[in-house]
Amino acid sequence: MPDEVPADAPIPEPVPEPAPIATPEPIPEPIQPEVVAPEPPTAQIPANEPIAPTAEPLPQATTSVVAPILNYARDLAVKARAVIQGRKRKKLDKILEFVTAKGSITNDQVEKLLHVSDATATRYLTQLEKEGKLKQEGKTGKSVKYLKL
Repeated sequence: MPDEVPADAPIPEPVPEPAPIATPEPIPEPIQPEVVAPEPPTAQIPANEPIAPTAEPLPQATTSVVAPILNYARDLAVKARAVIQGRKRKKLDKILEFVTAKGSITNDQVEKLLHVSDATATRYLTQLEKEGKLKQEGKTGKSVKYLKL
């Protein structure tokens, strides 16, 4: 048989295939900006035309449902305001009791007495002054005291 190879015959090594020859890439053509055509008007709303008013007005909500809700909200707001004003009046009365006992009060004393900010203490003292219950002694700073009238 001619296909047999003797055992001591050298095995030929595979020959690598030659690398393909690099060809220069073609130069792309400059990209032209695309012109976008305006969209055609739709069947629902024509372009640049306002919507024409309808001949009959749209149905409005019935006042029988809305009125009680608005009245309830208004009543609730009035009650809440009354509660807040009641709390504020108690604080103002506490300031007046302090002034009656001590003779005078300062902004810092109001802050500590009521556990409020400097601005709130000033607002309370100013309100009592406008009501004619206190009189400010001094202009600004630590020398300001409020005396009972």
